[in-house]
Amino acid sequence: MDRIFISDDRFVDEHHRHVILHGINMVCKEKKLHYIGEWAEDDFRRLKEWGFNFIRLGVIWDGVEPEPGVYDDDYLGKLREQIRMARDHGLYVLLDMHQDLYSAAYGDGAPSWATLSDGAAYVPTEPWSDAYLFDRAVQTAFDQFWNNAPGPDGVGIQDRYAMAWRHIAWSLGHEPNVIGYDLMNEPFIGSNVNAIVERMLHAYGEIWAEANGATAADMSDLAEIWTDPLRKLEALKLLEQPQALESMMQAMAPAQHSFEKKDLMCMFNRVASLIREVDPNGLLFLETNYFSNMGVPSGIEPVVEQGGRRDPHQAYAPHGYDFVTDTPYAHMASEGRVDYIFNSHESTRKRLNMPMLIGEWGAYYGSLDAEKPSLFMKRKFEKLLCSDAYWSYFGAETGSYSSFRGVCRGYPLATAGILRFYRDDHETGTFTMEWEEEAGASRPTTIYLPDMSNLAPEAIKLEPRGLGYSFEQIGSVSAGYVHIPPAGGGGRRIAIHY
Repeated sequence: MDRIFISDDRFVDEHHRHVILHGINMVCKEKKLHYIGEWAEDDFRRLKEWGFNFIRLGVIWDGVEPEPGVYDDDYLGKLREQIRMARDHGLYVLLDMHQDLYSAAYGDGAPSWATLSDGAAYVPTEPWSDAYLFDRAVQTAFDQFWNNAPGPDGVGIQDRYAMAWRHIAWSLGHEPNVIGYDLMNEPFIGSNVNAIVERMLHAYGEIWAEANGATAADMSDLAEIWTDPLRKLEALKLLEQPQALESMMQAMAPAQHSFEKKDLMCMFNRVASLIREVDPNGLLFLETNYFSNMGVPSGIEPVVEQGGRRDPHQAYAPHGYDFVTDTPYAHMASEGRVDYIFNSHESTRKRLNMPMLIGEWGAYYGSLDAEKPSLFMKRKFEKLLCSDAYWSYFGAETGSYSSFRGVCRGYPLATAGILRFYRDDHETGTFTMEWEEEAGASRPTTIYLPDMSNLAPEAIKLEPRGLGYSFEQIGSVSAGYVHIPPAGGGGRRIAIHY
């Protein structure tokens, strides 16, 4: 498989084609399965048929390093088997060091020996993710990680995390379809979250008071609203107003920026330094603090090498979820709020001058009402020309539920030049794209279409026509690729499928 590189703010392959990475998350969080998903050849074949060209594959620290400095190479070997099955079906792999609530003791992630909670007891919440906001054990464990507190062998637990990443990169990074490393899933601030929550509630209280003609809101009552799904859903209506949402997000930003610029970037640079000892060119994918998932602007900076030079192989990898995610109302995500989240991400991407991959979005699972929000997301990705990975393959094995209209979609996998525009219109059944073809391009522009069953040759219009095009069906299904050879000489090109 071609290697993937970064050129300015684009992913490119070895032939300088502009690449869109479109994939899905495959993350096994089950300790009883030793964190290895029960996936087989048929699963990877199905992903290929759906048009995906990569997977975000979960790696769990508890599986990698069950004891300090002791690595489970059997676990990594089983991950390698899955990586090679993905390769056999033309799928790239992004290794994602996954965590939820920091630890395998509370959710998944760190081993017990690296979970230092000062005796605090974990109390599950509903939804589960609210434990980030309210659980002392989860927050303290993160504090100790950011402080690089010594583990049972006297070595800092963050140092151990970085060394575990080095071992992962040494063991798996040379597989030809592994494109890089997502350094930590949804890194969380720890107990300093209290400052963010306080600012959030204060800002929301002002919004509520203005909307209701009151002088002040009851802060204790506002705090309870965010733990009650029905009251929370009602309260969120106020945040469909762009100015109200922005004022709350901006109020939360200072505390987040302080954490990201100090603690988070320190960890990213520590991990990157050790990965670079064994893999000088693998892509580093940088996530944001948890709250950026819902629109708080991120303050992360690029990873730098020793001497202060910017590492040339890195990408921005935020997630995007509305406030209703992880509740029964996930299908009721507000288009206005979601639009704000991704506009915020795009602003950060431009500041960083990196390509952007939305590492997680969706989480609609089996909802029968998810078609509308998934199609809105599809249009947003088209507008931003960004890459993405849907959350998740669990529950999506058949591809039969409504959100797959937005997940399984037509898109240009590789463009012989610079992609400027594309649109897959499910209502009219048309696909349109424009690109600046590179002079001297030697490989075709390749488009995935989920249904080519009624595709006649005259249904494709090219300007300029050049050498025409060819079709490639995927297996026995109706999906496939349109390959458009370079016209020669470079310049603007348009392709339209009717």
